[in-house]
Order: sequence, then structure tokens, then C-alpha cells
Amino acid sequence: MRLGTCAAACALAVSPLAAQDSTRSAHDSALRVFLDCPDTFCDFDYYRTEITFVNWVRDREYAQVHVLITTQSTGGGREYTLTFIGLERFAGATDTLRYISRTGDTEDGIRTALARSMRLGLVRFAARTPVGPRIQILYSAPAGAACAVRDPWDYWVFNVGINSNFFGEKSYQSTYLSGNISASRITAEWKIRLALNESYSRNDFVIPVFDTAGAQTGEETITNVRRDYNANGLIVRSLGAHWSAGARASAYASTYSNQDLTLRFGPALEYDIFPYSQSTRKLLTIQYGLNVAIFNYRDTTIFNKLGETLANQSLAASLNVKQPWGSAGLSVEGSHYLHDFSKNRLEFYGDGNLRLYKGLSFDFWGYVELIHDQLAIEKGTATEQEVLLRRRQLATSYQYGGFIGLRYTFGSKYANIVNPRFGNRF
Repeated sequence: MRLGTCAAACALAVSPLAAQDSTRSAHDSALRVFLDCPDTFCDFDYYRTEITFVNWVRDREYAQVHVLITTQSTGGGREYTLTFIGLERFAGATDTLRYISRTGDTEDGIRTALARSMRLGLVRFAARTPVGPRIQILYSAPAGAACAVRDPWDYWVFNVGINSNFFGEKSYQSTYLSGNISASRITAEWKIRLALNESYSRNDFVIPVFDTAGAQTGEETITNVRRDYNANGLIVRSLGAHWSAGARASAYASTYSNQDLTLRFGPALEYDIFPYSQSTRKLLTIQYGLNVAIFNYRDTTIFNKLGETLANQSLAASLNVKQPWGSAGLSVEGSHYLHDFSKNRLEFYGDGNLRLYKGLSFDFWGYVELIHDQLAIEKGTATEQEVLLRRRQLATSYQYGGFIGLRYTFGSKYANIVNPRFGNRF
């Protein structure tokens, strides 16, 4: 079921008596619901205050219905997929609703629409509980005939942004500036993305200067400046339920990585083991890419080059799943230059949130890169300041990073009450 701008606006209302404590025995037996959605767009307090004909629980183990919300980008908004998974006596009953936001939708408008979708999905379950007789259904008929979609922008969406942050104290000042512009056009057949980014950072360190006797004679200011520029383009054509073909292009310059200007472009082919229509729940893709890279270096590299043109190929596999037990993603990508197979790179990345038992969950993300293709490393020995301030990229054969966390919650299984006083800080 798809909910859009031209669909009829539906709402569910609970009789005021149902919300009062005089019917406490009935509400004790109300539908127990566990809401599972990312914190980035999930306003749990809002849904708890707006949907009162159910009992919200904090753990899936206590629930009769698991509401799983997943999302993916559209041409200018997002598609939200709401899956209602029956548990206990509702086991085996599953429904799916979808809501598509538009570019200009506010956060309040999005959460209002998601709440409406949740009410619609929960009513079939709640109708079979003691509060069922107290649920009323309201319908707002659309004015006039159904509207036809006429988009003067032809599905193009543009974004322009500029931001800055700064910090300072007596011995240290930091300034960061960045700007970006992007354009995208996404339809069922085509996906086009264009982006341009620029960033500037400056750090000033004030260092005291001492004489041979140990007395301070003055101060020295050490300045570290870094500039980065990049532009990216992507065009993809859908070739059925499993195949896609596309091409990428990019331009990059950085004072840190000794690249005055690097241009890359080339085609790519992708196959999804599952149909793309299931992408909000599971996505397993294999992608092959071939590109040409044109390098212009700021200074001579360790290979005595100021510029070169090379061909590169890559193969990547990526798995992403979101299920009632949690979510997980894993990807591996290998690439190498065709002129020298020893100039290669292998990347692994994984993340996830796993529900182990009731309130116990395990969170993680991490990556490992095996690096043997650093062609732009500047020739010559780096100074102590360049190393400590990370002014220039240094040779390495690997890079890694990660996070792991274990979280356990226990106590009352209910999560119906919202109290915003004094915020959420201790």
C-alpha cells in the first residue's frame, strides 16, 4: 500500500474513554508494540503521545507487534517502509505500508505522516484486543478529482550548503569552512547524482620559546592549513529487477595527499542477488568497475612522477540486511592498477546492531584497508612538524578503525509515558 500526496488522507481516533484510566483493565490488555526505527528520523516521544490505543514496550521480547521502519533515498525525499510483524498470537500476520516524503517536507510533516501510517497498520491488530470496540475510523475525502503528477523540475533536486565551525583559546585556534552544491534526478529507470565540495581548515598553535637557561623569551605561532576539493558524478540505468549499469566520474585535489588535480572516469556494472524492490530489508550486490585515472601531483612523488595516466579496475560485494533481530552490513572491495598488479588495495567494512536477548544488544562497526597503491606520496623525508600536524600523507600498508559496544536494559517493559521536563540530561 503506497501513501502519497494524492492519496486520501486517513486517520484513526480512539474514543476519549479509552485513554482514561477508568478503563484500566481494558488498556492493560491493549496491543503491545515495539517500535524499531533509526534514531536519525525516529521521534519515539511523538509517536507515543499520538498513538495511545496501544501499549509501547521497550523490547521486542515483550511485543505482540514489531513495527520495523526502513528507509532509502528517492529523487528528493525518502521512501519509508513500515513492516508490521505479528508476534505471539499474531505470529504469521505481516503487513507493509510505504510513505514517500518530498523535498520540501518538514520534519514535523514527515513524523505526522509516519504516525498516520502506523495507525493504519496497527488497527488490524488492535481491533482484536479489548480496546478494539473503542477505536473509531475517520476519513477525509479528497477535494475534486485525483491529481496528476506534473513536475516542472522533471524530478531534479538541488542542494546548496555552506558551514563553518571555529574554536579558540590562548594557545590554540581552529577554523573550518566548507561549501557544497549537489543535484540529483532519481526515477525508476535512471539515477543521476552530481556533487561539488570544497573545504578549508586552519589550525594555529602558539608555542612558548625558551632560552638556554630555561627562561621564556617569547612565543612562536605554527600554522597548519589544509585545502580539499572534489567533484563527483554518477549516472545509473536500471536493467530489470537485478541488473544496473552506470558510469562514474570524479575530480579531486588536496594539499594533504599531494594531488594538484586527479581525474577519474569509467563504467560499472552491478548485480543484486535479491530484487532491488527488497532493498529496504536486504541487499546483496556485486559490482565491477573499470576506470581511467589522470594524476597531476603538486610535488614529485616517491616514484619520481609529476603526472601520469593509469587504468584501474575494482570488484566489490556488499550485503545489507535489516530484520527483526537487528541490522547488519558487510562489504569487501578489491582494486588494482592494470599496469602493475602489485599496486592494489583491499577494503573490508562491517557494521551492525544485534539483539542478543531481551534487553541485551551488541553494536559494532569497523573497517580494515590493506593499502599498496599510494602513488601520490610526496618524495623526501617528512619533517617533525609535518608528521605531528598531519600536513602531508605518509606511506602506510594498512589502515583500520572501529567501535564495539554492549548495552543491556532491564526493568519495566512498558514505555508509554512521555515527560519532557528538564530535557533528557541528568
